[in-house]
Amino acid sequence: MSPDALVGEISRRGKLVTLAAAAALVAVSCGSSKAAAPTTAATTAAATTAAAAAATTAATAAATTAAAGGKLPHVTDYVAYAGGKAGAADKSMTPIKIGYVNQQGGAVEIGPTNQDGADIAVKFINEQAGGIGGHPIQLVKCLIAATEEDGQKCGQQLANDKGVVAVVTGAIAFGVESMYAALGDRPVVAGVSVNAVDTNQKNTAVLFGGAQYILAPYATFARDVLKAKSAALIYTEGPGTELPAAGQGSAFKTAGIPIKSVAYAANAPDLTIPLQAAGATTADIVMPVINPGDCVKFEQAIKQLGIPDEKVLASPICLTPTVAQALGDFPKWIYAIASSQTFDTTDPGVPPYQAILKGQGQDKFIGDPWVNVGFGQVLTLAKFLNALGPDKITTDGILQQMHAFQGPLALGSPKIQCGKYPKAPGVCNDLTQFYRWNGKGNPMTQAGDWVPPPDGWVAPN
Repeated sequence: MSPDALVGEISRRGKLVTLAAAAALVAVSCGSSKAAAPTTAATTAAATTAAAAAATTAATAAATTAAAGGKLPHVTDYVAYAGGKAGAADKSMTPIKIGYVNQQGGAVEIGPTNQDGADIAVKFINEQAGGIGGHPIQLVKCLIAATEEDGQKCGQQLANDKGVVAVVTGAIAFGVESMYAALGDRPVVAGVSVNAVDTNQKNTAVLFGGAQYILAPYATFARDVLKAKSAALIYTEGPGTELPAAGQGSAFKTAGIPIKSVAYAANAPDLTIPLQAAGATTADIVMPVINPGDCVKFEQAIKQLGIPDEKVLASPICLTPTVAQALGDFPKWIYAIASSQTFDTTDPGVPPYQAILKGQGQDKFIGDPWVNVGFGQVLTLAKFLNALGPDKITTDGILQQMHAFQGPLALGSPKIQCGKYPKAPGVCNDLTQFYRWNGKGNPMTQAGDWVPPPDGWVAPN
């Protein structure tokens, strides 16, 4: 799917949400107004910085790959990755049950299409990858609308079903603590964590990473690729953004890049004041850790201050229909992502993934990051189960497979290490890659391959 088609598809569905930040907990609509033309004295300096940043596009992927130790591995054979055999599972055999929990049906839905990715993976495994030793997979679903009671209900339902061998979860903000309490020691495979509870679980693998762990690599990229000497960060006050912002800010300090972070009230009508307070008009790079509802305000504010888009380094938090509709396009920022960009066919793992979606008539989901995360989660759990064999699946066995897994991850990081962080044993990934949005009708180009947090970085508590 081309970037131009992606914009149209996103606007049509109105459902795309982001991977990289816990700030995605609140999806607020934004109004639109025309941004004022740059009028500040910083315009000339900003333009110079923008030109320098733009010039890195062709070289950055090679630079970061070299820094990581050469060509990075990709998963391209999804049948082999799942550990099965080409062909269909035997429908006459007893199904292997996998629990599935996501936050859906309430006022806030972070990643509803993660469930679509899980369904696509189950269909692929059952019809093309031989199931689990010939046994088909059965997905047992329970959805959390908004409360701790919902989480407890789902945890109890899956814990009481003795046939459920493990649980896959989408992005859950509410009810997650109660869910874990009810699940007990049942193994959990999460995708991207938007809460602190997932990452603290010894029986959980957060395959694509927790928020602050996949924001910290921004500092490595800024230092080694963008050659930034200063940074400005603004973030929305609140539990969903304060910890990720603290992690990102501390990583810049570890990398030796002076950074000024400024918080602002969630109801602030104008973001020029916190941007100025953070020194954004003179900083080499400017970073938002914000709610989706503030994306248009952020873009308008940097235009008013004469800060070019090319200076902005952000999560995909603003790749939403509201932003595209209000501004006429996504901002031309550099975006970080902890999974594959599944419209980027230069990624060797993307064409075979696209073929699977097209074969199931689900090509509308090409480009949706929550879908490929859900697909990767289920496929990886199938890998663990097939390694054990259908007659030898135990909780301890799954946990051993989980903790021994080192990647590459299907449609994700080339290197996985569950338990790397003793204070956050559920975190399995801390690598992030970078893309530049070049505007509708233009390719979205890779600005940097997978990079880790800077050496010596310690995640804030």
